[in-house]
Amino acid sequence: MNKQINKRNTTNTGLLGLFEKLIRFIPHIYLVIRPIVKFTNYFEEDFYYLKKIFKNTRINIIDIGASDGISAIFFINNLNPKKIFCFEPSEVFFKKLKKLKLKYHFLKIYNSGLGKKNKNEIIYYPYINFFGKKIPLLTYSFPIKKDLINQINLDFIIKPKILKRKIKIKKFKIPKEKIHLIKIDTNGSELDIVNSIIKLIKRDKPVLIIENNNINKIYKILKKFSYNKYFVKNNNLKKHSNQNNANIIFKK
Repeated sequence: MNKQINKRNTTNTGLLGLFEKLIRFIPHIYLVIRPIVKFTNYFEEDFYYLKKIFKNTRINIIDIGASDGISAIFFINNLNPKKIFCFEPSEVFFKKLKKLKLKYHFLKIYNSGLGKKNKNEIIYYPYINFFGKKIPLLTYSFPIKKDLINQINLDFIIKPKILKRKIKIKKFKIPKEKIHLIKIDTNGSELDIVNSIIKLIKRDKPVLIIENNNINKIYKILKKFSYNKYFVKNNNLKKHSNQNNANIIFKK
């Protein structure tokens, strides 16, 4: 079983990090604020370094755990994408991706997660009751219930309840286009996904930015292809050992 490293879900440091913690304390506030944040340039600190790596180069991107398009919008606003391949198993979020695709035709969207084979998988997510209606916090979808409970205890004062649902996992098909950047954010299944896309990694040697779960196991796989792992501090790239950054960058 993969080990999930639970950490507060803040993505920035300093005053921005404090503000984000306050938002996440109460799930009702988080649900209101997050859709607004989607259309700002406020994003995870580590991602801004990608602008230094790619500058204005035209690139193809794979976004695994695309959610409602929040990271795709960041890439559009800050990088120079030719195509973005978005994989998102949630039907609620996929509807939002379809609307986003109407504006950005270079988005390629897929309503599934990724794996080594086609299957259905159970995931767990929290919800709140609001005027008798169950409202899910789908950004907190986890493949392991215990990890979700730990994350809820870290992030929220008011504890939401938990439901489960099935999602579709599909075997990854390598696109013909050369891929320059892969982002993986799936709350614990990152290791399985890296294993499922390893042929693409071997072919294209892309930069990867991966949520900080199972990172040492992922590194054991990627270092075979001459990758090093890094974290971002003060807008500089530094070799990663066990720093608790939200995301880790892998590059050759």
